[in-house]
Parts: sequence; structure tokens; C-alpha cells
Amino acid sequence: MTASSKEIPVAISAQGHAARSSNGHGSAADPTIGELVATASRDVSLLVRQEVELAKTEIKAAATSAGLGVGFLAVAGFLGFFAFLTITIAAAEGIHASGIGRAYSFLLVTAGYLLIAGLLALFGVTRLKKVGPPKRAIQTVKDDVAWIKHPTVAPTTKIETH
Repeated sequence: MTASSKEIPVAISAQGHAARSSNGHGSAADPTIGELVATASRDVSLLVRQEVELAKTEIKAAATSAGLGVGFLAVAGFLGFFAFLTITIAAAEGIHASGIGRAYSFLLVTAGYLLIAGLLALFGVTRLKKVGPPKRAIQTVKDDVAWIKHPTVAPTTKIETH
């Protein structure tokens, strides 16, 4: 560019149109600060509304999917319950067919179920007794508190991993 050529400043308006100014101070087409703030406010408001609508749509889709899942599980549980009753009757009748009385056959099946339920309860109680406080989380919190009190000292405790 030579010394005799003159630059003409170009400003982009809020609508995206180029506005040229010969004096370099803008023209009547340039937006004011108030117009820019209003445009930004409108754009932010529109963005927030669109985000809320997107969230509503996603939540509605997730709720519909969850509702269908619950419905399928309910039907599966209902059918499973009747299948369990049918298997119980079939097992008792099978024992009865071997020559044992019908009442004793059903009593044997019930005793088998009680035995299984007792073993599962025993396993469950044993597992629950093993549950303790979250040792690693407690230790890391203690280390964090110690570090906050003395930020130049590194924690010296070792965390046990299983």
C-alpha cells in the first residue's frame, strides 16, 4: 500500500452487513452499545430457551424409555411368579408320582425352598457383616485436611488396596 492510498475502515453490523466509513468514526449503520447489548441479551435468552427445550425433550424420551422398561419388568415378574408356581406344582406332582403322598410331596418341595431361602439368608448376612466404613475415602479426607492445615507437607499414609 502506498502513502497516497487511503484505508477505508470497514465495520460489520449486527446483521452481518459491511458498513464502510469514510471518516473512520463509524456511520449511521453501526449499532450502538445499547443495540449490541440488546442483541446479546436476546441471543442469550434464545439460547437458554433452546437448551431448556432440549432438556425437556431428552427427559421426556428418557422417561418414556424408563416407563417401558418398568412395564416390561413388571410383566416379566408376573409371568415369572406363575412359572414358579407351575414348577412347584410340577415338582410336587413328580414326587407324588414316585409313590409318596401328595401332601408329603408338597411338603418336601416347601422344605427344599426353605432350605434354599435359609442358605441365601445366611450368605447375605455374612456379606453384610463384612461391610465396613469406606476406609480409603476416610483416609483421603484425613490427608486432605492435613494438607490444608500444612500445605507444604505431603501425606505420609499409605492407602490399602484390595
